[in-house]
Amino acid sequence: MGYACHTGFVVCKWNRDCVDLPLFNSLLDALGKSRHASKAASLVRALERRFPPDVVTYNTLADGWCRVKDTSRALDLLRQMAESGITPTKTTYNIILKGFFRAGQIQHAWNFFLQMKKRGAKDESCKPDIISYTTIIHGLGVAGQLDKARKLFDEMSKEGCTPSVATYNALIQVICKKGNVEDAVTVFDDMVRQDYVPNVVTYTVLIRGLCHAGKIDRAMKLMERMKDEGCEPVVQTYNVLIRYSFEEGEIEKALCLFERMSKGEDCLPNQDTYNIIISAMFVRKRAEDMATAARMVMEMVERGYLPRRFMLNRVLNGLMLTGNQQISRDLLRMQEKYRRLRREIRL
Repeated sequence: MGYACHTGFVVCKWNRDCVDLPLFNSLLDALGKSRHASKAASLVRALERRFPPDVVTYNTLADGWCRVKDTSRALDLLRQMAESGITPTKTTYNIILKGFFRAGQIQHAWNFFLQMKKRGAKDESCKPDIISYTTIIHGLGVAGQLDKARKLFDEMSKEGCTPSVATYNALIQVICKKGNVEDAVTVFDDMVRQDYVPNVVTYTVLIRGLCHAGKIDRAMKLMERMKDEGCEPVVQTYNVLIRYSFEEGEIEKALCLFERMSKGEDCLPNQDTYNIIISAMFVRKRAEDMATAARMVMEMVERGYLPRRFMLNRVLNGLMLTGNQQISRDLLRMQEKYRRLRREIRL
């Protein structure tokens, strides 16, 4: 919003000052990423003589339109590029391909990909690359067309495009979302056999899939294997294990994982971690659980995170209902101390 508010100021300033095209493209990128594609396009038109658009300008505009799901305008940029004598790059085509999936236009994405392959036989700039394949494998899988995604994955090497770790990650993720976690494990094992090194995304995606299938113990073992292989878990990895441990009733296991995080063993908890634990404490509604929830609130504030007002109210009410009057007063004193937590409550 801030970028949009100052667009007029920027235009006036740049009419006075000499600014290079890369900096201008950076402004367009900021506008596009803040979902102001139309303002970015207007800016290009207003300053076209001073900053004749290059391929980066067009790619940036295309990405902006795709972010607001206006793929027709993104496609129109291909025509404008041809009229201006600018050759689209693989990046141009990949931006639009991803844009179709972002807009939920699955058939358009598939047709566009086929056109890329057809034109790629004569024009190398159109030929799908590893990013193209990774995008379409993930997009088709998310759309429920897993068989087509698997077929593309199997065929891409024959097309001279070797899968990357990101491609494997995309395939493992969509297989897990389909509920076929054992199939995902098979793909993971095949990936390792072919000397690919799984990264933190690979492990976290598969850990989530195992947890979702109720295989918490296997997920825990996979995290230990991850660490043994020199790949440090991130907060998202822990949050997945903590969330599903609570859902399976493994409260002590979840709290043990949290303690490891609190000690900074691998990573520190974030706001999502605290929210997961606080919410889980209301399942049994025991006095000690409410005390734990209050301790989590105090700890998260000390780490610089602010609980949602609803969450704070819920904890305070839970403390009072379970007879934890003293802890509720401590929580209110903390609220007063920081003055950023605003709540009106009467004991």
